[in-house]
Amino acid sequence: MKMKAHHLLKTTIAMAVANAVAVSSAYAQVKTEKEIEVIEISATKRVANIQDVPLAVTAISGSELVNMQITDVMSLEKVIPGVTITSFGNNPQIILRGAGSAGTTDIAVPIYHNNMYLPTTGQALAGYLDIERIEALRGPQGTLFGRNTFGGLINVITKKPDPEEFSFGAAATLGDYNLVKTEGFVNVPMSDNVALRITAADEKRDGYVENIFNPNGDIKDSDYSYIRGQLLFMPSDTLSINLTASHWKDTGNGSLNFGYKPAGIPLDRDDPTRINAADGFLDPRFGVYEGCADGSPDRPGGRTVSGGNVCAGDALANIVPGARTIDYDYTPNRELEETSFYVSIDWEVAEHSVMVNGAMFDYQSINLMDADLSGLASWVDGNYSTSKSKQVDVTVSSLFDGPLQYTVGAYYFNSQDPDNRSAYIFGSLVESWSGYAGATPETPSWASWNSEGRGGTKSTALYGQATYALTDKLNMTAGIRFTEDDREAQSADPLSFDNSAARLGPTLPIRTYGTREVQKGVDKNTDYRLGADYQVGENLMVYATYATAYIAGATDVTTQTLLAPQTNKAFEIGAKSTLLDGALRLNAAAYSGKFEGLTTTAFIEQGDTGISVATQVPGGSILSRGLEIEGFWDVTDALVVDFGVSIDMSQYDEFIVDAGNLVWNDTAPIGAETISGSFVYVVDGEDTPYTPDVTVGVGVSYFIDLGDMGTIKPHVFAYYNSGYVSNRAPVFFADQDAYTKLDLSVKWQSTDGDYSVQAYVNNASDELIKTYTEIFSRARVAYDYNSPRNFGVRFAYNF
Repeated sequence: MKMKAHHLLKTTIAMAVANAVAVSSAYAQVKTEKEIEVIEISATKRVANIQDVPLAVTAISGSELVNMQITDVMSLEKVIPGVTITSFGNNPQIILRGAGSAGTTDIAVPIYHNNMYLPTTGQALAGYLDIERIEALRGPQGTLFGRNTFGGLINVITKKPDPEEFSFGAAATLGDYNLVKTEGFVNVPMSDNVALRITAADEKRDGYVENIFNPNGDIKDSDYSYIRGQLLFMPSDTLSINLTASHWKDTGNGSLNFGYKPAGIPLDRDDPTRINAADGFLDPRFGVYEGCADGSPDRPGGRTVSGGNVCAGDALANIVPGARTIDYDYTPNRELEETSFYVSIDWEVAEHSVMVNGAMFDYQSINLMDADLSGLASWVDGNYSTSKSKQVDVTVSSLFDGPLQYTVGAYYFNSQDPDNRSAYIFGSLVESWSGYAGATPETPSWASWNSEGRGGTKSTALYGQATYALTDKLNMTAGIRFTEDDREAQSADPLSFDNSAARLGPTLPIRTYGTREVQKGVDKNTDYRLGADYQVGENLMVYATYATAYIAGATDVTTQTLLAPQTNKAFEIGAKSTLLDGALRLNAAAYSGKFEGLTTTAFIEQGDTGISVATQVPGGSILSRGLEIEGFWDVTDALVVDFGVSIDMSQYDEFIVDAGNLVWNDTAPIGAETISGSFVYVVDGEDTPYTPDVTVGVGVSYFIDLGDMGTIKPHVFAYYNSGYVSNRAPVFFADQDAYTKLDLSVKWQSTDGDYSVQAYVNNASDELIKTYTEIFSRARVAYDYNSPRNFGVRFAYNF
């Protein structure tokens, strides 16, 4: 199947390039009578027409985000070819061209905000508000951006103050699940060269997942507020200084840390006394199956503490029906909060642009949830973290005419703040076994083996990239970036097992540091970019690039150095064309890369406790190959079609996944192998997680002119996904089948464009999609699912 798909991929690439060249040449000499909107981006740290940038870039305007109900990072995948976004807890994860599908020591596809790197993915959960555009750069961006741009990056760019005109806007959205969202902005010119812009939002919504045991415990809800203030100074026509401060707080119950919906225990069909994750079936229980009166043999898996015994008729041993229904006793304790400050200086001097971007982030999160996934008062677990960081990026770009254009820069990042701590936390709500004396639902007993650590990274880089025009059609590009990463990590002193009183809640235990060694390590790396682009005709450019990127390895306590980094070496060829007398923008890119030095995560049981903790284990390599096509077509003055296609053939090259929690009584699950006494899955040649072979997104809009009464625009967006696996191991229950999702909307807008009313239905067919599969201790499987069908109406003025 892979070989056939590989031949199909090569044939498709060849046909796409040939057709693009032929069609573009035919239209090259035709005078443009109708042109689609020119999109300007800053993907190369200088403003340019997206069609002139030899990179695979998707740009989504702020108005498109509103029209397509893209309100946060979790809904971006439908407009960026090749992107899949999964999430567990407070950590959305972007998978792009295979990057992010297997574990790395840091973020593989980072989010940037106004050109500043967000050091934790949880910071990306803030809703999109007053956005100018979003740029998605696909493929490694190691030279100009660096900082973990392993498979690409997403850059969110907000609207800036305008000193020329006072303006304001507001919107209110009402929807099912008791959604109430208000948002707005005000732009105030304070003089000819000073302006203030304030933007704010508040959203509340009931949970998409109903808790039938605890009405206060519904999850996947929303309850956040956000405010951003910007002050723009323009001392001259060539100098601007923009200062930004923002605060965001989210106190909703959110999602569980891992999968929220119990699914069962994977057993063998012929011998249900064996765990079989290869081709078995899910026994629908989380409790045990032991000692049945009918004499049937005991079945493996499950926990008595969290679910009881099926054979004893315990009510909570089985699973409550409904993919979006749970029966947990514990009310989530969750809070995310971020305060950030930005400075952006843009100065044109001596035929150069000098740009200085700086940011300081203070992000804190806590997420405590029901750990046994049942109505029994037994366990709670979660995590908390503090992330304080600062960074500055200085670039100097040429502005003069001539064949040589260049950008040079320096970057500094520091997250080595003594307050930066993160922890996995587990607590018992009952005196279930030794070490949890005094535990109650109101006063959990926190486990003595809970882990907390502190540390961070200090990174400095020098970089440059230059383009030289060999002819009026042929350009050559070369870039280089030298990076030095300094990592520190230290584990907290252990908690006392004997002093259980000191570990009683409800407050979390205070950790101390000093008895465990500080792990340090420094690594240096050089990334490169080489490229060429050729203007075939007025409306067609073709290009080819070779680029690298890396992520620094973890610290080695023995050598006090960093382990080998994860690296990506990638080739890309592409074409950018404007066809049909300027009515069609059609771009394509084919890529091939190899990720090496990867690590993966397994959940390893802690002794005989039955509790598993995420542990890094050695990994391997991934081959990344594929094709992306995207276009925008003004079919008529009224009809507009936009589309994106991705063919992704990413697969494991050399990779081993630990069988982990599927091991039962020291017996390997069916389908696993034994290597050096360990039970593992060798997944060489298998599809990487969250990388569907094919995705297709098509949007159709039609404008209906009502004369003095304004316009109506119906919009239909269909997204097809050929399916993927939602776990790193080759287990049958992680398969997500192919699906097609449909979003519908209709928008009325006044003649002057100020007033609008938009009604929408997202996921109109109510598709149920696995976004994450977890394997807990005792072979218990749980899922996380997408948002259900939801609808609403948005009323807006100038927003």
